[in-house]
Amino acid sequence: MDLPVFVQQFLVHLHDSGRKESTVLMYKHDLQKFFEWLSKYKTGYDGEIWGDLKREDYEAYFTYLKQKKSSDANLKRTASHLNGLISYYRLTDRIGVLQGTSSKQRVLTDNDFISAEDAEMLLKSVISKRNLTENQLDIHPYLGPRNLSMITLMLKYGLTIHEIRSINLQDINFGQDTLDIVTDKNSRRIKLATDDKKIIYQYFKSIPEAVRPKEYTDDPLFIAFHSKKLIYWFDYSVGKPRRLSIRTIKLMIEREVERSGIEQTISGTHLRNSCILSKIKEGWSNNDLISYFGLTSRHALYRYKRYMKHPV
Repeated sequence: MDLPVFVQQFLVHLHDSGRKESTVLMYKHDLQKFFEWLSKYKTGYDGEIWGDLKREDYEAYFTYLKQKKSSDANLKRTASHLNGLISYYRLTDRIGVLQGTSSKQRVLTDNDFISAEDAEMLLKSVISKRNLTENQLDIHPYLGPRNLSMITLMLKYGLTIHEIRSINLQDINFGQDTLDIVTDKNSRRIKLATDDKKIIYQYFKSIPEAVRPKEYTDDPLFIAFHSKKLIYWFDYSVGKPRRLSIRTIKLMIEREVERSGIEQTISGTHLRNSCILSKIKEGWSNNDLISYFGLTSRHALYRYKRYMKHPV
């Protein structure tokens, strides 16, 4: 079904407000799913009665998502996007703020982190030719530097996969060793170690100049690669390299972890968790941690500190 006009107007508002294209697309995806469900759930729904919905209608949707085994992250994101639409049309006072999940933060255990030994093993494996097939050996000179750059930023600086994907060339200053992380909620600047900056710069310069992202522009830093043709993807419709997808980054981590021989399942969240924990152990203040990692409040730090006191 087509999105109702009032939703399309809201999406235009998000775009005009400076929201990133990827963010607007995610809003569109979640709202599309909601209104597709609503057309089946609400008898006689014709796209015009949305403003008459009650809180229990939304809660019924979240019940439906939970029955579909939707993750807490997905539930929270969907609630946030619906709250944005509700707020835009000034319906919050009547409906209230939606909560996708009421579950408390899960207690962290050893399995939520990557050990120092495994982290070192992973970094060494990414640039090695260990366990590569003949075809993968041809691809490795292209993907090795790129993958090492992304894993380094997640492991040593605690960037999320979404933040990795969103980095543009204008966000990184190779001369001053700085990287700006810009999100919908905040922006922050981190200082890169010289050796880590060199890793990223090596990847950047390894891209053929014809398709290399242009400095000082919104061209993506991490770009997609065509493994069969051994070329980087270039989107000629917009005149810039194609941005790497979230799914591709997740698959990259899975494959590099498997190749390294690490027995534990490791995701981008494990790398970020380990970085946050290391900074807490170094004695960083709550305010410094919140600013550095782009957290919304000190509440996000509590479970890390609980883990330090009572490791499981």
